[in-house]
Amino acid sequence: MSGRLHTALLLLALATTGRAQSDLLSEALRKYQAGALNEARALVDEAVLEPAHQRDPEAWLLRGFILKDLYKAGSGTPKGEADRDSALLSLDRCLTFDSTGLYAENAGQAHEFLAKTYYNDAARALNELKPDEAVVYHGKYRAAIGRRGAPPDSTARNVEFHNALGTVYTKLYNQDREQLQWYDKAVATYRHVLQLDTGNYGANYNLATLYYNRGVYNIQRVGAENDIPSLQSIQEVSREFFLQALPYMLKAFAMNPGRRETLLGLEGIYYSLQDAERSEHYRKLFEELGPQEDR
Repeated sequence: MSGRLHTALLLLALATTGRAQSDLLSEALRKYQAGALNEARALVDEAVLEPAHQRDPEAWLLRGFILKDLYKAGSGTPKGEADRDSALLSLDRCLTFDSTGLYAENAGQAHEFLAKTYYNDAARALNELKPDEAVVYHGKYRAAIGRRGAPPDSTARNVEFHNALGTVYTKLYNQDREQLQWYDKAVATYRHVLQLDTGNYGANYNLATLYYNRGVYNIQRVGAENDIPSLQSIQEVSREFFLQALPYMLKAFAMNPGRRETLLGLEGIYYSLQDAERSEHYRKLFEELGPQEDR
């Protein structure tokens, strides 16, 4: 049974059990059943302004479903975006005013569906390398689930999103390493992940790699025009980046000593710090793993 039909039957059942409905609300329901969504929306908008329906969970449920269907019809448009926002607020009001829990299942399922569309849109924006858009959608997702009580996997999803966001910032930085705003955002994002989950392998490794590559890039930029004082300054700055990378790479290694990427990372960091003994140590550990099997 579709969500629309289920809701319509629920409302009709209420009407036939002796609960009076205003003409506006009844007419909004009829228009909704007929698929005339814009007309239904205009009627229900007027109905919820009436004193009898301002705190009526039934009216707000109907409004939420009408707007949900309008969002689905206009997905990806500014109007569709506004309809989705309004649908969620209407469902919030339904759940708030529903003291008996009569509408909790219908309203809760619709609310969850709409909240997840924000998360899906955030993921799409990340795939399209649009981090600002992704942040907006993720913020809306967090706000929506927060109003209803965050689910048990809320922190895990937040970590997942920010790890992916950090990857996007890193990709944008690697496209043009003179655009340091992307580097700064990548660093801040991975640090945020580690505040949420200090033992997150990906954030530790990726943050270490960011710092290390920044130091390497500084050295690679050295040209014939650089005099000795400027060379020394560049080397000192690069050394600071290598030192910043080290604890995060060591933590990633401690979490999973058999990962080739961390062994190579530590070899490179220690080599850049002119610690030949430790660099060779991790090179030998890497070689002891033997050839990598194809998967």
